Amino acid sequence: MDCRELQPGGPTDPAGSGAAGTRPLLTLLAQLRAAYREPSTVPSAMRRAQFEILQKMVRDISRVRPKAPTEPVHVHRARQYITEHLADSLKVENVAKHVGLCPQQLRKHFKHATGHTIRHYCTRSRLEIAKALLRDAKTNVTDVAFEAGFQSLSPFYRAFRKHAGQSATEYQRKYR
Repeated sequence: MDCRELQPGGPTDPAGSGAAGTRPLLTLLAQLRAAYREPSTVPSAMRRAQFEILQKMVRDISRVRPKAPTEPVHVHRARQYITEHLADSLKVENVAKHVGLCPQQLRKHFKHATGHTIRHYCTRSRLEIAKALLRDAKTNVTDVAFEAGFQSLSPFYRAFRKHAGQSATEYQRKYR
């Protein structure tokens, strides 16, 4: 294969295939083409072989379509329910009942789809709310913990330090 075939709009132009994200590949190929034409101590047969391998890789990459993440309906409904009830004392049994699964099935499906346990997901969601509230300099850290849905302060402080790498007070000071 000749390097001229990779001209934009040419027969092997990855952008012509409609694949998203191939523009950087075209830029890289243009740089490779320029490097290919420069004098080198590497034998021309080896350079030609290397360039052909790179061209094949670009063609293969341009054909790959990223899969749209599909989330099971039960997991989607569970996440919605959790988001709506973060301020409450959430129990897996209540979430499972809401989505029509037994708690064990919900735990399994949720972990598989999100990569997190339900408890971890709830904690992370509450911490994101807490971080947003802490950016408001007028809000008290104790009030933030309860507004974010934590039932007591020690789990809030422990989770915040683990998640943010600093205490909630230190985090808030950055925004004052």
